[in-house]
Amino acid sequence: MSFGTGGLRVEDEIAEIVKVHGWYAASVSDHDPPFLYTIGLMQTFNHPEFIVFGLDPANAHVLFSQLVQDIRAGRSYGEPNVYQVNIGGENHRIGVRPVHVTQHPLYLGFAMGYCRHIGRWGELEAMQVFWPDSSGRFPFDAGCAEEVFQLQPRLDIALTPAEQGQWRRQWE
Repeated sequence: MSFGTGGLRVEDEIAEIVKVHGWYAASVSDHDPPFLYTIGLMQTFNHPEFIVFGLDPANAHVLFSQLVQDIRAGRSYGEPNVYQVNIGGENHRIGVRPVHVTQHPLYLGFAMGYCRHIGRWGELEAMQVFWPDSSGRFPFDAGCAEEVFQLQPRLDIALTPAEQGQWRRQWE
């Protein structure tokens, strides 16, 4: 499989971008809802990867760029919590929860491939970043607005064996 204009394999292209910038942003716009996730944070910063749903890709990239800048400065988002993040001079609240390993193949395929590429097969860790509704509630809070809840699937919840089998059949 080739990627980009240089004919490099996807894993090589991602590895080169991670080498230069410290991380790579994988945008999945053909999914409903769309999402963006990082690749390379584990390798570069010893920090779990991030995934966020339902934001415009440019806004998601700005969010991740700030989180990476914070990580470079010594902050961690590796624990489930609600954090304040300063983006463009404004404070924003984000919720962070670990992505359950059963969700990895559905949403973090290139990150899994990158881990395999660098010899860290099976070591992927990721945190889902949530944004709140207009009342400040996150999808993991009772009473979160339905439209915000629908845009942010809960990846911190394990898939059942039947659900795992269902997605495997879809891809075979």
